[in-house]
Amino acid sequence: MNMIKLVATDLDGTLVHDRKMDPHDRKAIIRLLSKGIPVVPVTTRMRYSSSEILRDVPIFDYPIVCMNGAVVNSSGWDSNDCEIWMEKTHKKDIAETISSYADEKGFEVSTIFAERKFWKVRDGQKPGSLENDPITWLVEKNQDALEYGSPISFMMHSDRNGKDGLSDMEEFSKSRCGRTVTIHRHHRMGEWIALTIYPDEINKKSALDLVCDKMGIPLKEVLAIGDDEVDKEMLESAGVGIAMGNSPEYIKDVADDVAPTCLGQGFSWAVDKYLL
Repeated sequence: MNMIKLVATDLDGTLVHDRKMDPHDRKAIIRLLSKGIPVVPVTTRMRYSSSEILRDVPIFDYPIVCMNGAVVNSSGWDSNDCEIWMEKTHKKDIAETISSYADEKGFEVSTIFAERKFWKVRDGQKPGSLENDPITWLVEKNQDALEYGSPISFMMHSDRNGKDGLSDMEEFSKSRCGRTVTIHRHHRMGEWIALTIYPDEINKKSALDLVCDKMGIPLKEVLAIGDDEVDKEMLESAGVGIAMGNSPEYIKDVADDVAPTCLGQGFSWAVDKYLL
């Protein structure tokens, strides 16, 4: 087996559950860092929400891959002043097509930029900044968010739109936008809970390639850990790919090994087995 020089880990469903990390997994990260092994988050989340979750872990000396690979930030990413290594946004006409259809169907869509996201107002809410949340703004219509510019992604959740709504938007985006978009399904414990729509050719593996190139570490010397469809290419390409026990079966099938679940300290199990 190749010597592992970097650990790339998904967050939700892998390292954290409901924004919380198991103490054993936190200790595993600290042990890795103390041995000089970088830990790089590779997540669907934005930079800001990732930094809030990982605030008490000394992980900011290394880069982060955000938004499924659409954004890559340098070290020091707990600060707004960090360097942006990559950022890819939707083309204006594609963003307008998706937002317009969402408004026509009455869907609730999160329109997401690198440092700001917009939600459609719900009953009793008014447009404007969301209290106690510096990056979230409310808008009357999904299309109103485009006044801020061209977004990086759109995200829909099943709890607000239903799985039929997710399927509807998925099929519409495929038929109307074709290869200009990348569509990801997101699962929790095997259940489809969300849909994201990114510009074409966005994936975690390509973003991790950039990180490895910047850090001078071959991808074959990376241990990658994930739990969902968006992690597939990363797990297949890394030197060692670990699927969590809560992953769909087709993700387990492409991995080199299967760890316990996120709630079962699967992250610390993986790094103990292969590194510590």
